[in-house]
Amino acid sequence: MLRRSFALAIVLSGFLLNPLSAYSTGADSLRQNSKPKEVRNYIRPSLSISFFSTGNRPAPGTVPILENRLGNYRFAQSSLAFYTPLYTKTKFAGQDSTDVNTIHLLMTMNALTDRPEFEGLNKQHKLYKLGIGLRGIWTFKSQFIIFADVNPFVTGDRFNRQQTARYRLGSTLVLNYMISPSFSVRAGVTKNFIFGNKYFMPMLGFRIGKLDGPVYFQFQFPRHSSLTIQPNHKFSIDIFSKSYGGLYNVSNEDSIYLGVDSVIQFGHFGIANGIRLDFKPNSRVNFFFSGGFAVRNHYWFYSYSFNQIHDLRPLTPFYKARPEGTLFLQAGITFRFGQAKRSQGNYLMYDVFDLNNSMDPGDNNNNPGNTDIRKAAKKEEMKNVQYKDVEDLVDETDLY
Repeated sequence: MLRRSFALAIVLSGFLLNPLSAYSTGADSLRQNSKPKEVRNYIRPSLSISFFSTGNRPAPGTVPILENRLGNYRFAQSSLAFYTPLYTKTKFAGQDSTDVNTIHLLMTMNALTDRPEFEGLNKQHKLYKLGIGLRGIWTFKSQFIIFADVNPFVTGDRFNRQQTARYRLGSTLVLNYMISPSFSVRAGVTKNFIFGNKYFMPMLGFRIGKLDGPVYFQFQFPRHSSLTIQPNHKFSIDIFSKSYGGLYNVSNEDSIYLGVDSVIQFGHFGIANGIRLDFKPNSRVNFFFSGGFAVRNHYWFYSYSFNQIHDLRPLTPFYKARPEGTLFLQAGITFRFGQAKRSQGNYLMYDVFDLNNSMDPGDNNNNPGNTDIRKAAKKEEMKNVQYKDVEDLVDETDLY
């Protein structure tokens, strides 16, 4: 039985690896299989990997004894994120086909590792976050988008996985109104943990400039702001400011808190100001590299028993520190798979792509890049287009 299964696997792999084998059954079979499969989704499956790290620096704190024990501080993060469409529906609401309503349902997955490194500790805490969520996007009236994201996840400390595991729920609801292709506004509410707390916060934002134009600016409080320059469809430059952080249960086996707690909480927050360079060799791959300064850094430790004894709110810290500003580096790559329905020139769909990518799976404020938005070509560029350019254009706009 094992031999038969192995032989069958070899035959199937040979068939899949040799495209010509699909045409070996004759002309009649070729006619039957020549009908192209209908492409239903506007959003393609996407896999993103990124790494972020700050420099080592002093971190003045509120308790001198603990400050001396913890020592200098640096922070590193690695992230793997994936989303894929589960369901897409397109409905033409207007008689002239200009009013198109779409519904998109996506599954999201995220694996994040945060590493706050304290120079004075012999064993470092490796904090993790794992989540699988659902995301819904509804476009209607050619101007409106409702974006809803529900992200249940588990966090913990590899120092002691069993005691520190904690289930949490993040969520976001946003209404996007595209006043024109060059101007849109956003408003909503979000509950995430990048600010070292677990409170709902308002979201307000706007964008000026076309997403496929040479320059556009967007502001999204309290997450990020950026000025994007696109000299061509393969390169883009972002001058940005973004928030980063998290909230975790951590093990107290190293006695950071001198009490009865076996588990305490750690929250941290910072702002990264820098420049990001993106290279998009084609519509399926996006490389990026960024660097700059990490400022307004904070971290806190919370004790359950300390707050109960003193009748304090749960997230009242027994220790807080403000690490000095430092340089940071970040790099990442995004892969997109398969085909998507044509969206060239559909500016409302561009806002869908931008919303979906600016709120990454897991909502960690890591932008995987807008490779699905192709920079608009100038007329004089199209006159002199060559074969390779045409081939690339077809791939990027997913014509079929």
